[in-house]
Amino acid sequence: MARNSVPPLRNSGKADSSSFRVTPLVRVFERLSDWRSARGKVYSLVALLVTVMTGLLCGQKGPTAIAQWVAGLPSAARAAMGLPSGRRPSAMTICRLLWHLKFEELESALRRWVKEVNRELARCGDKRRIALDGKALRGAAKRGASSAYLLEAVGHQLKTVWGQVPVDSNTNEIAVVSQLLKLVVVEGHLITGDALLTQREIAREILQHKGDYLLVVKENQPQLLEDIRICFDSEPLPGEERGMARTVSKGHGRLEVREIVTSAALKDFLADWLGLEQVMQVTRTVTQIKTGQTTSEKIYAITSLPPERGSPALLLEAIREHWTIESLHWIRDVTLGEDACAVYKGRAPQMLAAFRNAVIALVRLKGYTCIAEALRHYAAQPRRAIRAVMQGL
Repeated sequence: MARNSVPPLRNSGKADSSSFRVTPLVRVFERLSDWRSARGKVYSLVALLVTVMTGLLCGQKGPTAIAQWVAGLPSAARAAMGLPSGRRPSAMTICRLLWHLKFEELESALRRWVKEVNRELARCGDKRRIALDGKALRGAAKRGASSAYLLEAVGHQLKTVWGQVPVDSNTNEIAVVSQLLKLVVVEGHLITGDALLTQREIAREILQHKGDYLLVVKENQPQLLEDIRICFDSEPLPGEERGMARTVSKGHGRLEVREIVTSAALKDFLADWLGLEQVMQVTRTVTQIKTGQTTSEKIYAITSLPPERGSPALLLEAIREHWTIESLHWIRDVTLGEDACAVYKGRAPQMLAAFRNAVIALVRLKGYTCIAEALRHYAAQPRRAIRAVMQGL
């Protein structure tokens, strides 16, 4: 049962959204500027934004689906969203909203609101870890969108997007990391990233923002990778202490063993990597229970956490949590229909991505661990969805 069950981020007890105090989304929408002239305006900006947000919360995938959905609602429900009597916005009206609304203003407002949500959820036991990861807007990319890729900051446990920035097709994620770090609260957090982001300047920036880093090392940093491999392929140096931890999990017909070995022996040798305290080797072994077939892989990484703050168990957990962020991408791609959405003009794909991030945050705030079940719940009871957006209840 997903509703009011115990989410992973909570230490004990049931999820109780009644104890949370977060600004209703309608108040966030009221602060946005309207680019339209008063003449000929049929719908208020707030009513249109509430319609989009509520439609997505009820499982609609894009403008056409939202327009068809709202047309089928009782007149009282449309009135509750602020729509005029006897009128309902068309798909083209919703598209124009997404084309012309100021993206930076909307994204900034929703980011501040998600920050409120994260602050409330963190009261239940956040481990203060953020993953930096790229996200393709495949539906928009297939239709020729000029910018269909985002770099996002995602909370490991809360699995909500703390901030996102577009990545131009002529560059890559590295070029916009600095911009993203300025949007999120880095201080006191461990920032995890895949091998593409393992760059000296990125490590330096994370430290300048008073955070710590944990970055995977692969062939794009050949010398660093070779140094770490030699470290773990050799016997420990005199006085060198190596930390170890191991986890075993079983499910989906397979047995998975993860083992980590950490060392601080390269701290001084790799001084050109600012703040580097430990290197690590993670071995992941997967055995198919039915056939007995076994596969194994090794992953290497660096971190600015010293042994007293970054135990082997903590580092092993953080690396695993970083990769589980892919589940959030699956939710957006499949459950929220991002891959199937045909919107591609201008900043509209990114606009909808910001709305979907807000939907996930709202659902988490309501105590759901299963996004699909939450959407089914609200689709069956749209008045509750409207109330969640209008009143925060």
